[in-house]
Order: sequence, then structure tokens, then C-alpha cells
Amino acid sequence: MDKSSSPSLVSLGLTALVITAALVYGFIALSTEDPLWFTTTFDAYPEAIDVHCYGGHTTMRPGDDDFDELVAVINETLSGSKNYDPLTMSVETYEYYLTSEAVMALELVYSQKVRIHSFYRFFSNLDSIVIPLDGRHAASNAIFGRANNLSTSGSLHYAGMPAVRAFVESSGICQAK
Repeated sequence: MDKSSSPSLVSLGLTALVITAALVYGFIALSTEDPLWFTTTFDAYPEAIDVHCYGGHTTMRPGDDDFDELVAVINETLSGSKNYDPLTMSVETYEYYLTSEAVMALELVYSQKVRIHSFYRFFSNLDSIVIPLDGRHAASNAIFGRANNLSTSGSLHYAGMPAVRAFVESSGICQAK
């Protein structure tokens, strides 16, 4: 008696599921140019944080008081869920963040290019991340990327941005006016 196995629907279904998952992963990885697009963790360590505080400017560096704690709060927030928006930071808005007496914003500066993993290719090869905490676009919890002194396309929005502002204010880095 020949006991050869015959194909089953379960085997066919599992094969189709594996092939579909591989195709979806591959398509997204190719379109975002990021094989780790599904990763939510952000753990880049900046070489400096420029604090634009209501017309004033301070630069924080590793070793300064509160630098590591601020980086930890920011990285925790940027590791959270995010939404993409086509809103892009213009040159005028960037200058506004640098000089306005109505703005609290952070600019994280990186020595190595960084990427925020997501379904979108726009947040790759960044050398800085701009985080408005008070003023234009702060209410939408937006962050903007910059590469080679130019803004990247779009913005990402995080629900946890108020925690960053609360830390900045409570630690005395910048006080709301």
C-alpha cells in the first residue's frame, strides 16, 4: 500500500500566507528603502541639542546637566506611535524657530545620519531633528527632519510630545513665557 502524502488545504494556506507576508514586507522595505521599517525604537544620541527659547539660544552637549535625561525623554517619545503628515517645514518657519520670541523649539544635531523607522521614506539620512514645543506647529506635536541644511518632506506627529515640553520646563532648560 502506497502511503504518499497528498496536498492539504492547510499546507496550501500556510504557504500562501508566508508568500504574501514576504511580498508585503519586501514591497514596503523597497519603497521606504528601510529593511527595519517596522521597528519603532529610536535610540540615536545627538552630539548637541540647540535650545531655541523665546528668542534666546543655548546649546546643550553631552556631559551638560540634564542632557542625557532630555535625550532619553525625546528618544522614548520618538519610539512611540507616529503619524505622517505632508506638512513640511519651510525655510521661513525654520528661521522663525531660530529667532522668534514666541517659540520654544529644540533642534537635535547628529554627527552620523539617523533614520526614524516608519512606513515613510522621508525621515532617513537626517542630520538634525527640529521639535517645536511652543509656537507654530507645536499644538500638532510635529517634528521635522533636516538633511544637509534642508528640510525633508513632511512631518511626523507624536502624542507624547507634551512629556518633552514638561521635562524642558521642569528642569529649567527653557521656561514658558
